[in-house]
Amino acid sequence: MTWSDEQFAKYRKDGYLFVRGLLGPRDLGALNETLPELLAGDEARDGMHREREKSGAVRQVYSADRHSPPFRALVRRPEILGPVRALTGNEVYVWHSKINVKDSFEGAVWLWHQDYGYWMWDGVEPKLTSVMVLLDRATVNNGCLMVVAGSHAWGRQEHFADTVTTSYKQWCVDVPTLRRRVREEDIRHIAGEPGDVLFFDCNLLHGSGHNMSPLPRKTFIVCYNDVANTPRPVEQPRPDWVVSRAYEAVRLEPAAT
Repeated sequence: MTWSDEQFAKYRKDGYLFVRGLLGPRDLGALNETLPELLAGDEARDGMHREREKSGAVRQVYSADRHSPPFRALVRRPEILGPVRALTGNEVYVWHSKINVKDSFEGAVWLWHQDYGYWMWDGVEPKLTSVMVLLDRATVNNGCLMVVAGSHAWGRQEHFADTVTTSYKQWCVDVPTLRRRVREEDIRHIAGEPGDVLFFDCNLLHGSGHNMSPLPRKTFIVCYNDVANTPRPVEQPRPDWVVSRAYEAVRLEPAAT
């Protein structure tokens, strides 16, 4: 399964494509049924790494695709894998996957960044594509993702490590660069419903605000890498849960009926 020529053209122009209603109620039911267990677990028991807010609330759960059958099936869906393969021009493997959580009233900000601002230090070229699945309703009030349309064409911008704003170190673009490059009219809010799916380039500038709403906001993000783009040796390589050493190409699984 692939996109129309118009969809590919829009992705290449904007650096992202937001596809509404890609997953149906049955798909979402299977995913959400397993979420409480994934959020309540611990790494010693289930092997999935978790990051937490300063309050202790779960912020991220890594590697659900390795441990949860519904998430494993999701990253192999033809509606997702087909376009990613076409964009890459090759087979792909899972670079990492993560469930991002913004609990009501306490989910914290993600500062403006490009994913390749992190990943260049892992020894790869910018040949990665990410796919974000909305598991909850995403609104401006509960901290939906924001993107800067066309920013992937800038190439990688310099990033610095922010260790103060949240409990989790973030690599982000500095304010002088943002003031110089970001136009208000290019900022898009990725607000939508469960089952909507965002495909985006690893150099797309994106971020999100605090969850100021009673609505929780959970998303699942899987990052795919070209099988020919495996990491070169680097000093202090990051752990497998964020830079996978499992390079086997992802194989399609049929969509649920």
